[in-house]
Amino acid sequence: MRFDLLIKGGEVLDPGAGYSGKIDVAVKRGRIAAVEENIPADLAFDVIDASDQYVTPGLIDIHAHLYKNVTYWGIDADAIGSQAGVTTWADAGSAGAVTLQGFRDYVIEPSKVRILSFVNISSIGLVAQDYELTNPEYCNIALLKSMVNRHRDIVVGIKLRAGRSGGAKDLLPLKRARHAADELELPLMVHISVDPPDLETVLGFLKPGDILTHCYTGQTMKMIDSDGKIRPAAKKVWDDGVIMDLGHGCGSFSFESAEALISQGYWPHIISTDLHTLSIHGTNLIDPLKGAGKRDIGRNGDAVSVHYQVRGNGKPNFHLLTCMDKLLCLRMPFQEIIRATTSRPAEVLSLKGEVGTLRPGAIANITGLVIDRGDYELMDIHGITRHGKEHVRNTFTVLKGRRFERVEAPAPPPWIELV
Repeated sequence: MRFDLLIKGGEVLDPGAGYSGKIDVAVKRGRIAAVEENIPADLAFDVIDASDQYVTPGLIDIHAHLYKNVTYWGIDADAIGSQAGVTTWADAGSAGAVTLQGFRDYVIEPSKVRILSFVNISSIGLVAQDYELTNPEYCNIALLKSMVNRHRDIVVGIKLRAGRSGGAKDLLPLKRARHAADELELPLMVHISVDPPDLETVLGFLKPGDILTHCYTGQTMKMIDSDGKIRPAAKKVWDDGVIMDLGHGCGSFSFESAEALISQGYWPHIISTDLHTLSIHGTNLIDPLKGAGKRDIGRNGDAVSVHYQVRGNGKPNFHLLTCMDKLLCLRMPFQEIIRATTSRPAEVLSLKGEVGTLRPGAIANITGLVIDRGDYELMDIHGITRHGKEHVRNTFTVLKGRRFERVEAPAPPPWIELV
């Protein structure tokens, strides 16, 4: 029997399966067929030479916004996945109950990469920039349960944006999100940013297995106190088993918070991007409440923050590998970075053994990486910089057993002005 594809000569790194070292990976009919040393090249129809490269399971980005051409935030998962080696994605609340069917029909089904959904507690989802929770009637649990139960094959949890950006006037959306997640037996993903409500109140709603995203935020709901110590409520949920997600974004990663928490032993369980139309260009919102909005847009009373000026040439310069660079700079071991972008998110998405691993029988999603050495300036959302010595670069991607050729990203939407 000949294999369809053989990846030969690479340094395999699969923390979930325990593979580490120079091992060859063979693929047959879209599945991993063998992981062995020195598989002869003539046993495969197609061979990828992975010499001097890391070979990992296809990367998983558990927090992105992918409802392209419908929402303010949506980006093209196929394009970025092909450039960064991300083969499985979870959208974090772009779709609500009313828009979930459309998300399936117009984004999930046509996409080459696999896309799953944390469904927004607000029935309209994140169609506009902010304030999806302003009208509490949108937090309709009966409607949410009905739609989730029709789409359980793609729904992996419930999403709520706690803080000012969601626009909630009280705790009703948070209470309903907790109730819905419990009734549906799904995890709750909660975004923290700028209060109100305060961090301790939000953390009180979380249970082990839920996901807190933006765990290294530097905004007012940050997990550390004024002395840089982890807050007692944050320590409790972290130690009790709430999943901590990086969720970098363009308003949610602070070197100060990251370094303080890491010094106390608190690394993120999952590394994700919070990739969207602003963060994809590497935008840093120096004032997270105002951002980089054009100041001449609001002459007729319109919200100035809807229109953004972004430095860039139209090509994405931020994705999951950028987050890896920052964690390497913060001295997170590369093996743990790969765990946090493969097997760990696969477990959270209830896909253990299917993706995020190179074990025989798993879907043949495979990523090739190299680490370039040099001096790389890295910036957080406050404009604070650090200099890293390592840069992670994608060399090849295999999606469902086939080479995944690079796809160009579409131009930014009209509300993103490149300067």
